[in-house]
Amino acid sequence: MFVGSIYNSIDDKNRMFIPAKYCDAFDIRHLSGENESKEQAAPGKLRKDYEGKCMIFHGSAPSLYVYAIKEYERFLSDLDSVREGDEDVEDLIWHISSTSSNLDIDKQGRVTIPQSAVKYAGLSKEIVTVGMIRNLEIWDRDAFEQRKPDKDVKTLLNHARKRISEKRTQEQE
Repeated sequence: MFVGSIYNSIDDKNRMFIPAKYCDAFDIRHLSGENESKEQAAPGKLRKDYEGKCMIFHGSAPSLYVYAIKEYERFLSDLDSVREGDEDVEDLIWHISSTSSNLDIDKQGRVTIPQSAVKYAGLSKEIVTVGMIRNLEIWDRDAFEQRKPDKDVKTLLNHARKRISEKRTQEQE
């Protein structure tokens, strides 16, 4: 689960560190059980056999979305299951597919963001990585600090509680 906001940066080669607390979610070997090391890495460090991958695509402007491979596949599968006759879903699938890149996370926990994605999100040196439960968002720091929901938190919580209650009622029927 991804939560929290981490202020970090990208270098002149468009590389950024995936915050260490999130790296296990992207570790292909660890998640599949392959060659799983008995050795526990120190907090904030990667194991020797770390092999990370992720998917990145253009999110809601001006941000980027980062998904672990399995979560990305699940998300696209869910979209595909409801696309028949729904032009908006079809357009969303087109957007995601046409802007997605499969990225390796190196042994130091860095990922190189494609230039087109850097440009789309208007990323400067200072960025913010935001945990959004199932995925990460990457924002330029200035854009992140200017973003504020149109509604207050109490209104948003009440709306979410209503939707959760409706879903539970539907599931019971």
